[in-house]
Amino acid sequence: MNKPTLSEVGRGVAEIPVHITYDIIRLFSEGLYRSPHKAIEELVSNSYDAGAQRVHVLLPEQPEFEGSGGQERDPLWVIDDGHGMDEHGFRQLWRVADSEKSSFIATSGQRAPIGQFGIGKLTAYVIAWNLTHLSKVNRRFLLTEMDFSKVTEIRQHDSNQPFQVSLREVDCETASKILADVETRDSDAWNLMFGKESRESTWTAVMLSNFRELYRRLQFNKLRWILSAGSPLYDDFSICLNGQEIVSNQENIQSIKTIIVGSKDDTCAREIGFERNTNDHIDIPGIGRISGKARIFTEPLTSSESGSIGRGNGFFVRVRGRVINLEDETFGVGPLNHAAWSRFAMDIRADGLRNHLLSSREGVKDSNAVQLFREYLRAIFNVCRSAYEASQRKNTENLDIQQLLSDTPSALVSEPLLAPLRHTAETGSDSFYIKAPTGLSDGEQSEWLSSHASEIEKIPFKKERFEDCGPNAPSLYYEPETQTLVVNTGHPFVDRLIDGGKNRNSAELFASSEVLLEGQLHSRHIDSEVIGRFLHDRDRILRLMAGEIPPTVNEVLRRIQLARETSSALGQAVSTVFRVLGFRYQRNGGNTPSPECVLYPRLGYQRAGMADYKLVYEVKRTIQPSVSVGKIDAANLDRFRRNEGAEFGFFIAHSYVNELDPESAVNENIRSDSGKYLTLLKTEHLSKLIQLHYRYGITLTELRMIFQKARTTSDVDAEIDSLSNRIQSKEIPLRALLDGLESLRIDDPLALPNFRVVRAKNSNLMNFRPGKILALLRAVEGVVGTDWIDVKESGEVLMHQTVEQIFEKFNRTVADLIPLPPSTGNAVRAAN
Repeated sequence: MNKPTLSEVGRGVAEIPVHITYDIIRLFSEGLYRSPHKAIEELVSNSYDAGAQRVHVLLPEQPEFEGSGGQERDPLWVIDDGHGMDEHGFRQLWRVADSEKSSFIATSGQRAPIGQFGIGKLTAYVIAWNLTHLSKVNRRFLLTEMDFSKVTEIRQHDSNQPFQVSLREVDCETASKILADVETRDSDAWNLMFGKESRESTWTAVMLSNFRELYRRLQFNKLRWILSAGSPLYDDFSICLNGQEIVSNQENIQSIKTIIVGSKDDTCAREIGFERNTNDHIDIPGIGRISGKARIFTEPLTSSESGSIGRGNGFFVRVRGRVINLEDETFGVGPLNHAAWSRFAMDIRADGLRNHLLSSREGVKDSNAVQLFREYLRAIFNVCRSAYEASQRKNTENLDIQQLLSDTPSALVSEPLLAPLRHTAETGSDSFYIKAPTGLSDGEQSEWLSSHASEIEKIPFKKERFEDCGPNAPSLYYEPETQTLVVNTGHPFVDRLIDGGKNRNSAELFASSEVLLEGQLHSRHIDSEVIGRFLHDRDRILRLMAGEIPPTVNEVLRRIQLARETSSALGQAVSTVFRVLGFRYQRNGGNTPSPECVLYPRLGYQRAGMADYKLVYEVKRTIQPSVSVGKIDAANLDRFRRNEGAEFGFFIAHSYVNELDPESAVNENIRSDSGKYLTLLKTEHLSKLIQLHYRYGITLTELRMIFQKARTTSDVDAEIDSLSNRIQSKEIPLRALLDGLESLRIDDPLALPNFRVVRAKNSNLMNFRPGKILALLRAVEGVVGTDWIDVKESGEVLMHQTVEQIFEKFNRTVADLIPLPPSTGNAVRAAN
């Protein structure tokens, strides 16, 4: 059968005036409905309001129009068995922004309509130029066709001349020809209209054709989710999408707790200040009766596709059966506990919110009644959250490393581990702790996941291995192919845990929990980049706890300032400054309080071509303004130096008695045989050194020269001035260095740029030793923070911001926080 042209079929019944302009269509449809899925949902809502018990949605099957040789898409159909439309019904249909539904009062056995504003039919404009209604009522077949492209010619100043829509009547044979493709696509929909039992039936078929650009964004799975979550699925109303009935999947998940609104388990209403009425509803002032139920489930209701399909968790607030907050899962309640939130769903009916709706029916106006309603929703969630947390505590009792490595692990162990494995396999990139399986083609990824998922569910960790992966690598990693947990003994926090290899059980438990932490974050569908930044910051905290990572530039300067004000802060300032300069800090005797401490280079500096030497020092605290010679026991500190195998040692104080007099007792003491490897340092020297380092980067070799040559405080002043003049006269071109790193990143986006490669390509940078360049990059990292630039001991540099942003922030921060050393008198650096 050939489909007739609609403008030529049947006989004219009437011309229906449509008081509408292009401006109204554009403002209402494009302003309120920017999604093709919402436009289709509006048509389904109209079917519900027409008293339909069943609605069929048929999406086009043919490809888009492709040049002159192609075919246009099949039309999109929405077919229902509602009461249909006669001539009055069609006239009412095209009364824009005027709806009889708004004044409808439901009587016994009648539905309250969803529609309210009379603009739903305009939503079709966002996805198609042509909107056709064919309806059967009283054995008559009536149709109208709206061509929105013609309405675009009517502007606001022509609004007094209404657009005319022709109402036509066709016979049954013509109607069946118009709907011919439905017979093969959905036999149930066809039988509804033209089956043996359809003689006295009423129905309406809505056809969208000649699709617009927005239709390209329509996704079948997302539409299915929106129709299942947003439309009223009751016993007397069902929806079929492309011949498949839409059902909810929540019933297949085990729930921990269910609360029926108004039941004896619902204590929230009384807590907020109003009593429950019966066992199935409560009344909220300004809104009236609300009903529904809340549930907390054992498993998350979100899926790996949730970002593109829709949500299964949160509040589903219905007004006359239709969800009004599909895009706002919290309904404005605010941030809620994420672990429980992903498992929580509440379907609640509040028809009284109808008077608080915005015109889009996808949000509410703010009012005291709405705020009270939100308080109730939050209270219900908190009750469910408490039930979830109690269940979690019960499930995690006695969970230890033996259970993690056993043949029957808890689901709390195996299930979260699968989420990051899926991510690494699909992207081919390592996550923070978990290595990606290697050598897989695109077609092999899903097969690998399926085969290994069952293995991991049985035994997540088959074995563990302790290996020195270097001090800058993460504390552990997981090899999914061998199910091996590798613990990095070179990480400073792990080094503290294993205590020289004496206590490996704690390190195993720590490593296992870290892998599961990442798994839990992935299983809650947190963005992978957010997870990476979170675990990176966590790693820095662990390093800080182990005394490894130096604090920010603000914190260093603050500690130096406090060292001048309180005697107890002096030791902290010293350890902080020298950790920034590239040393690790250890108190003599471990955690036992002692004035004697050891400084030794962090692993990796030796590989960077820097000097390998150890320092010892002693903090001199006194209630007097200056330390006297009687407090300086050079022989004792030198003995400690030799026992530790250190090259040099120093005393640190605010000042020393008569320190500027070359013949003073304190200077004679430090120049004795016992003090020939010792130096007198002051708090002022710490400030000068840290200023120079943050501006230009000081290598351990440059720092060594100070301890090698300087004994007295005057010697130290002279050496720092000499160092300052040298490094300022031959300054590394920082901007050229950063530009080179950025160029490498652009050339090879899959690899981290290495400053050694940049140095080899730039003749100016070849004038500086690699260790000097690394020291400068470390200084930049300390000033702007690792969120801006992350420098590895291997020479790799990860820049999270543009070169311009990093360079500008570095110069501005240094200029604001760190004045130039008084001896130099130069202007603020301007690296080229």
